Amino acid sequence: MYENSGDIVELNIYVEAYLKHAGREEDSEEFRRELEIIYEKSSENDPGIAWKLSRTHRVEGVLLLNREENKCVLLAENQRAMGDLLRKIPENQEVIFYFEQKYQDMVSEYVCSTEDSELPCRLKGYKASMGRLIQGNGSLIPHIEILSKKHPVVAELKEYQSLNGRMKNEKFVVEGMRLVKRALADGLLVEKVIYIPQKAQEEDISQVMELCEKRKIMCCETTAGIMPSMTATNPVPEIICTVRMKIRSQKDIIFAGARNFFLILDGISNPDNLGIILRTADAAGISGVILLSNSVHFLNKNAVRGARGAMGKIPVFYSDNDEELFCKLSEKNFKVIGTSARFEAHSFYDIDYKSGNAAVVIGNESEGVRKEILARCTGYAKIPMAEGQSSLNIAVAAALMMYEYVRAESGLEVH
Repeated sequence: MYENSGDIVELNIYVEAYLKHAGREEDSEEFRRELEIIYEKSSENDPGIAWKLSRTHRVEGVLLLNREENKCVLLAENQRAMGDLLRKIPENQEVIFYFEQKYQDMVSEYVCSTEDSELPCRLKGYKASMGRLIQGNGSLIPHIEILSKKHPVVAELKEYQSLNGRMKNEKFVVEGMRLVKRALADGLLVEKVIYIPQKAQEEDISQVMELCEKRKIMCCETTAGIMPSMTATNPVPEIICTVRMKIRSQKDIIFAGARNFFLILDGISNPDNLGIILRTADAAGISGVILLSNSVHFLNKNAVRGARGAMGKIPVFYSDNDEELFCKLSEKNFKVIGTSARFEAHSFYDIDYKSGNAAVVIGNESEGVRKEILARCTGYAKIPMAEGQSSLNIAVAAALMMYEYVRAESGLEVH
């Protein structure tokens, strides 16, 4: 049982609200009954019930796992929280999952189904990083050696060196011991780990092996002469891993009932800036980042590296139809704030974020937000600067705008 009494009060209120509003479709009656039973058991301090919370600046989701009955309930206030809970699911354990119907696609990304279900909010299956490649008897995926540049894993990693290869396979590569260990610990869908034993610290390798064994992830040992065939990074990293991540467009955005806040990037061209922005967005706890169709792709290698572990955690969407995106934001009554150093606008301190859903648009490094995009905004803001400066680096500007939203949401005063 989660012991912090303040959070339990907030969590109880959240779960009660969920029970009241979730699953209104006729075919989800079974889901609601199961949820009530599991919640009742969890309220009795049952040791067979495991709690896992999703929080940014407050509790936004809870995972309730009934170990005795192998049933798991995923309660998420928003898409970001749902992703967080899915990464916390115990792996390679067959469970019946219950969730809100709108998260069906997200759950299917993480959970391999083992039984057909007529209910859109119930799925029996297990989470496994390698998907259905895991051995059926649940035994450990073998530890293999890559001693030839003609090995299939080498060919696979060569394909991932190009953006088209990463997009086609919906995978990216994490490089370096710190980020590989973080990807494993954070529950990202790591498929395989490749390392050079002579170049890595024995303690680090032991920790990686322990995590891989626990999650049944394939480990591949290779040499300093073969690793450069699998990565173009210089100096050659001592360890890399491949991660599955579904590419989502604006059609895949799941809007929460309240407090939606998105950062929209128009024409961002520097992948290093994008990586920094994604890292900051993850830290700020915003709903997600949307890249308009003229922006660099988030699976760019430098963006992945610059995100420093945020890739696969912060929801990222690549718009393939900007017009459709802004129409959807309008339908959802979003306040869309355009930013420009050259545009007549109020100080960003004066934005009223508490009036509902909001999005902030940050423009290209040199040209700013396009005129046609500014025309779709409902308001405008600029960041005050001392005389002599007219603009900021877009990663810095994005950070200021996101954290001003965090400040406004928390009710802090600016003195």
